Amino acid sequence: MGERTGQTVGDGATLYQFDEWGDRIEAAAEEDQSDGGPAGPPCEISMLNGSWLLRLTPQGPRRGLAKSEVRGPMRIEVAAAALRVSGDVYVRQMPLQPHEPDTPPLPPAPWYPQLPMSQYSWYFRSTGVTFNAGTVSFGIDRHLWDRTTQEFVNTDTGQIELTCRGQDQDADHPMVMRGQARIGGQTYTAVATKTSESYRGCRVEVDVMTGRVWPQTATLCSGVETSFRQVYGTSGWDMQATVDELKVPEDASLTNAELQTLLATHRGPGTADEWRLWLLVGSAQGSLFGIMFDDDSVPREGSVGFADATLGNDPIIEASARGKPLDEVPAAYLRTLVHEAGHALNLFHPKHDVHNPPIGTEIMNQTGDVMGFATEANPYPCNAVFAFAEHDRLSLIHAPDPQVRPGWKGFGWGHGSLSSGLPLPVDADGLVATNDAAGLQLDLRMPTDTFVGEYVTAEVVLTNVSDEPREVTTRLNLAEGDLRLLHAAPGAVINQVRDIVVACGPRPTTMLPPGGSLTGRMQIYFTNEGITFDQPGPHTLRAELDVDGLNSVRSQRVTMHVRTAATQAERDIAGTTLDRSVGMALALGDFGQNEETRESLAQLADGHPGHDTAAAGALVLANALARPHLDVRAGVAREAEPDAARAYLEQASQGRSPEQVLELAVTVASPTEKDAPVVQAALDLVQGTAPEVNRATEIAEDFVAPSPR
Repeated sequence: MGERTGQTVGDGATLYQFDEWGDRIEAAAEEDQSDGGPAGPPCEISMLNGSWLLRLTPQGPRRGLAKSEVRGPMRIEVAAAALRVSGDVYVRQMPLQPHEPDTPPLPPAPWYPQLPMSQYSWYFRSTGVTFNAGTVSFGIDRHLWDRTTQEFVNTDTGQIELTCRGQDQDADHPMVMRGQARIGGQTYTAVATKTSESYRGCRVEVDVMTGRVWPQTATLCSGVETSFRQVYGTSGWDMQATVDELKVPEDASLTNAELQTLLATHRGPGTADEWRLWLLVGSAQGSLFGIMFDDDSVPREGSVGFADATLGNDPIIEASARGKPLDEVPAAYLRTLVHEAGHALNLFHPKHDVHNPPIGTEIMNQTGDVMGFATEANPYPCNAVFAFAEHDRLSLIHAPDPQVRPGWKGFGWGHGSLSSGLPLPVDADGLVATNDAAGLQLDLRMPTDTFVGEYVTAEVVLTNVSDEPREVTTRLNLAEGDLRLLHAAPGAVINQVRDIVVACGPRPTTMLPPGGSLTGRMQIYFTNEGITFDQPGPHTLRAELDVDGLNSVRSQRVTMHVRTAATQAERDIAGTTLDRSVGMALALGDFGQNEETRESLAQLADGHPGHDTAAAGALVLANALARPHLDVRAGVAREAEPDAARAYLEQASQGRSPEQVLELAVTVASPTEKDAPVVQAALDLVQGTAPEVNRATEIAEDFVAPSPR
């Protein structure tokens, strides 16, 4: 802490006041407000900083045969001119024993209160803080949690006041503040015990594929040495990364389904309540630098940094790094791994955050954007900032546990709402994150009607309507970060629709001539929202494309009317596709090791071959069975079945034109797996059907890299 300023009052204590954003208010001098609390001199304001265990006990006589244990983590951030408080409260019912034992001893510091998700009850955030003569007093907004819906459902207010006196903290004698809280019409005795100088902690298991290198430390171009733990430490997080294995069996290119299997079968055991994530130092997946691939029923627990991804030879790449695989450039690789772990903690790319933080060179900016700021004089990765931008830092510290904790809510949950940490104040420009790209037009094409359970695809077309060529991104898919859909379900807030895989890497671009267009196709049936269209009624969608890191283009709004399944065939289809594992298979293009899902897809494909949803199921089977599925623990977990793959492909092609077959094939293949076998196999199948095969060829080429047409 640097030297602080303030109004001196009374006996030399300093009065500090902070507004609802946690920023310092210059206050006039007033009389000492010391309340004659615990003995000893008032503690310094700097001693408040860190993680606390807050325990609340109702005042007055206890009623009934049970008592509630109300406790949880509280985070107090003391900055140079700011003081912010947030916390999460967990409640459980305890039987009232005739002779209740004393409160069990707490673990030695540092530690972080991490409690069962099933006991989560509310989140709070300070609305204004005063610190005077050792007493911290703050109003709170309280967000109440519904354990059934797993959502915040109501908001009220309260007040907490705690007093601390100067004391030395050590493992045996942690700092304690005492006071009271007034919440929901009830008064509570409040006790806060300091647990760490950091705000949150998470255990990271690192597994390294044979022949790859985990960047234990990295020397930056400035000569400063840093590490994974140090980068997170700049935001007050204690990320204890431990290498568990250095010889994960070799696999040159892992599919997303194989990554899911690797996470499920390889990650070491942990306790039920501890925060932890799994990080793989892996091989390659095309030109991607890394992905947060894990968005299943227990989401955001696994990320991978691709060690074999190669940096380019552009002058904006630092000379010694050009043409090198990532794990031979420790600074670039460390940044990738920290970035992907950030996605597992539910951090967005800044350009996609509704609160409009600026695009820059900090950790959560996409690699392509960071490279866009690089120059020959300040090349990548020298120009990268190894710290989190302020909005990301605030989200890491102050966002609710369900939003941040790996394994709780899905990627993107909480963003765009009050629960997303402390939003930055909005100026007169509103929430527009980037300038509209003049001379470009984006069209969103999708069905206007569907039923709950029907496979849904979308097409986006970017057209240069100017008289000059334009350099634009070719990442016209929902996985690689430049394209997103804004989705408003009936009566719901707007959410961002993305693929279940979050991929990061350099931005490939192309010159789009005047009048030229690029086209991308994708499935939007199963996304980061789960079943995207699970509610009957009108759904409104709009596409936004980050064209070059500075400018965006937006499509028209499209309304799709969703109804319940009406016919017996539709009910049969929905009965299969509304299963989450089937939805995951449709999104990944693979059923992995789940034989029940394989059987469900087969029943779907065989039962209604004339329906596109059944054809999509057949193409998932064709894609999966065309290749083996590897489990690095057990070897080949699923042999390739080329004859069965061919049969399902032929089944999907019956009654469909070559163009229709390829349009379905490129949507069932994961957009990060450019070598997905179903695309080339489908193209080979329709050869000899000219002239329609020419259009099919273009669709297959656009899946790998959209080209101007």
